[in-house]
Amino acid sequence: MRAIRGEAGLDEEQLVRRVARGDRRAFEELYRRTSPWLTVRLRRRCSDEQIVAEVLQETYLAVWRAADAFAGAAAGGTAVGWLWTIAARRLIDAFRRRAHHATPPAAAAPSPAAAADEEVLDGVVGDEVGDALRRLAPELRQVLQAMVLDGLTVRETSVLLGVPEGTVKTRARRARIAMREALA
Repeated sequence: MRAIRGEAGLDEEQLVRRVARGDRRAFEELYRRTSPWLTVRLRRRCSDEQIVAEVLQETYLAVWRAADAFAGAAAGGTAVGWLWTIAARRLIDAFRRRAHHATPPAAAAPSPAAAADEEVLDGVVGDEVGDALRRLAPELRQVLQAMVLDGLTVRETSVLLGVPEGTVKTRARRARIAMREALA
């Protein structure tokens, strides 16, 4: 997701830096800009609205408390990428908490909101790589998105997708092979 400039002329990274200094208005602006996108991404991975709402709340609470931990562009990251990493990890934690009481909720079925995620994917990867990703089987693409784009471990991806770790490893290997062949 590209940096978006608002009325104050600040991009998301600048907003996070101001949040680190306790600027409530910067936090509110960051939430206004990023929460719709983050909600769409969470819903694609979890159909339980209560879990999505809890994870969203926990994510922004973590942002408020730990904005000073954001390393930013100097470390090769973006503010929205940092937000997604926090949210993805909170979602995994929510699945683990619920697993003690019930089965984790099934992943949401593809919806019109999937277009938003595809648009972000287009902005992150080039045309050739993006085309190759879109041609992958959905289960292979999900593993690559979780492990490569979201930066999750095999175990976290396993919990997120609700499949065994061995299946994640196999799908990741098949996806790498397919991508290599598509880009050759």
